[in-house]
Amino acid sequence: MKITKTLMIAAGLAIGGLNVSAQTMDPEQTAQKETAEIKSKVTGITANEESQILAIEKDHAISIRDAKSTVADKEAQKKQCKQLCESRDTKIKAILTADQYKQYLKVEKSEKKKV
Repeated sequence: MKITKTLMIAAGLAIGGLNVSAQTMDPEQTAQKETAEIKSKVTGITANEESQILAIEKDHAISIRDAKSTVADKEAQKKQCKQLCESRDTKIKAILTADQYKQYLKVEKSEKKKV
């Protein structure tokens, strides 16, 4: 019984630690993670497209971080983050083909369901 309790506590701390580390990633790490996910789920991404997406994702991560740290009202923060995401999507749409952009939107939609 004591071992089971200890294991449950350790598992809870490990899961909680993962959540904290995801929240504290710097913009570069966040951009790299998002770009890698896009590249793995959208077919035919070229090296040039990947570097452009990485730059867009880095700018986006910085903007989101800044919005979350400067906007106190949660509703205003949510609205600003939505606008930032729409801006990012528009920039990425200009880089990708129509088919790639459809795949990208599916990736984004599945990410929103996770949150």
